Amino acid sequence: MKKGKITVVMTGGTIGSAVKGNTIDVSNEPIVINEYKKIFGNDADFNIVRPFNILSENITPKVWEHLGRTLAHIQDESDGIIITHGTDTLAYTSAYVSMVFRGTDKPIVMVSGNFPIGTEGSNGLCNFRSAVELIENENITGVFAIYRDNKGRNIVHLGSRLVEADTYTDQFYSYGGCPYGEMENGHFVRYANAVNPKAFLLKGMENIEISALENRIVMIRPYPGIDYGAFDMSSKPKAVLHCMYHSGTASVEEGRHSLPEFIKRCNSQGIDVYLSCYKSEEGTRYATAEKIIQAGGIPLCNISTEAAYVKLTLAYNRRNVDPREFMKQNIYFEVLDTR
Repeated sequence: MKKGKITVVMTGGTIGSAVKGNTIDVSNEPIVINEYKKIFGNDADFNIVRPFNILSENITPKVWEHLGRTLAHIQDESDGIIITHGTDTLAYTSAYVSMVFRGTDKPIVMVSGNFPIGTEGSNGLCNFRSAVELIENENITGVFAIYRDNKGRNIVHLGSRLVEADTYTDQFYSYGGCPYGEMENGHFVRYANAVNPKAFLLKGMENIEISALENRIVMIRPYPGIDYGAFDMSSKPKAVLHCMYHSGTASVEEGRHSLPEFIKRCNSQGIDVYLSCYKSEEGTRYATAEKIIQAGGIPLCNISTEAAYVKLTLAYNRRNVDPREFMKQNIYFEVLDTR
């Protein structure tokens, strides 16, 4: 393994936290790098950048904007970039970095930890080690997230396809059920699957302009008995992302439980409502799904909720861009296409 120059962007999270009594909170010490050097020595040249130091549940789109400007500043200074991040919002930040820096000419790897470094059962150091190996051993570009699963596999996800961790097992998955690959004996092995792009397709794109993320997107999840009258849209978000049940449906009962009526109310106020997620815009649909679309809902197909939210945030905060047209594009393989 060659000795690479790696920029480590530390943002906080569990991987950057310490335990004091019964409380876990972020530390000002570069814990993961200190532990890495104890075990693996100085086989990498680390440059530490710390744009902020927070638990990831406190991240907002304005924090993404700050991270984006930080990454843009250091793009040409290293062989690769590792971003240490908390698990709670890892999927969202991974999607943001993937889309904005889709044109990166080096690997950008998101890593986190299930428990603080040094705690029994923590996979944080393993995840960090795999990121170092990917950067130093592989000639690959792109944005990835690496997370060791409960079977001991160092799984590599495309950053735009990572979904939130399972709340019981704390395991991460890729949207569509197939990760991009895994690290084996210090090297990357791509999973041969129709949804996984070849490595050469990760190159040649242009980055997206970093813009101020001031316009808000509201996200709503359905549940039995949802009361749309409880949602006050007077603050005028730019758009609503309404998640759907797996069959592309939601309630159409008349009155306060009606998604079609909510969509019409939003549209009357100039607020677009997007629907996540459908498998196809064509073919047969449930009668409920048809009513929702006829009411003005805009279907999004084959994209995770996390990526859809980030993509909408970008779409409605870009200058001279039609948001609806932007949402039709496959920015960084966030839309699964097996054709």
